[in-house]
Amino acid sequence: MRLRKALNDRLLTWKMAGGVRQTTADILERGGRNLMVVIGFTIIVIIISIALLAPVLPIADPTSIESGQELLPPSSENWFGTDENGRDVFSRVVWSARVSLTVATVAVVVSMIIGIVLGLTAGYFGGKVDYIITGTIDLFWTFPPFLLALTFAAALGAGLTNVILAISISYWAGFARLMRGQALSMRERQFVEASRALGARHWRLMFMHVLPNCIAPLIVWASIGVADAIVIESSLSFLGVGTKPPTPSWGWMLSSGILYLGNAPWTSTFPGIAMVSTILGFNLLGDGLRDVLDPRMKGLRG
Repeated sequence: MRLRKALNDRLLTWKMAGGVRQTTADILERGGRNLMVVIGFTIIVIIISIALLAPVLPIADPTSIESGQELLPPSSENWFGTDENGRDVFSRVVWSARVSLTVATVAVVVSMIIGIVLGLTAGYFGGKVDYIITGTIDLFWTFPPFLLALTFAAALGAGLTNVILAISISYWAGFARLMRGQALSMRERQFVEASRALGARHWRLMFMHVLPNCIAPLIVWASIGVADAIVIESSLSFLGVGTKPPTPSWGWMLSSGILYLGNAPWTSTFPGIAMVSTILGFNLLGDGLRDVLDPRMKGLRG
């Protein structure tokens, strides 16, 4: 009877975490009533749509240098004006969104994979394995992600691939720390013990029983992580160790536009607005999802 009750508990937990129609409908309903989720999701959809449509939009080549068109103010022909090289600022802002979103998304996915594997392994097995992995997590967690990313980016050199690697290396510890805590709690649940008693292998218990029930906080952390990754990528480009010119980047546009704030503020204003709007969208979505999916995560970033 106890074994059957434990398995029933497993099924109920799976339903809550696995996305059965009723549960999904409840989550969507709560999300639709959450103002932060609605606003954040709307901003993100708009930004992503514009970025995806950049190749087919009737806009100028973001890398095309036009002699005699330098620092023109916003007009019907150049909505956001032109920069110091005569390039269309609007086109560069749009293409920069593609670059920033690509870098941030890939970096967060890589960080999540590393963090989930290491955190899940440490939390599930415990003992010496947990001691070694936790020590490594604490070592990386001690330093701010931006400082780590700056160090690795400076060592690897500028470029999109190197920026992605630098952010991934500096950000995985957050996912691992969160995953370890969830796994430590989940491995003691009765449905895990029941499955273990029935002869389930470790990998099956980890990835089929423990991990699916830890998805909610990971989704929240990933959403907020994209915003953080955009900040890091833009900061690295601002300092000259991120994307290589002439690849458009919000950070690089802000850096080059500083020299012209007095007579051509649009060169920095519009990239700054686009970057802040995108970061705000992901932060609002992440905070809203935290309230919808897992209210216990309040104050997680503090």
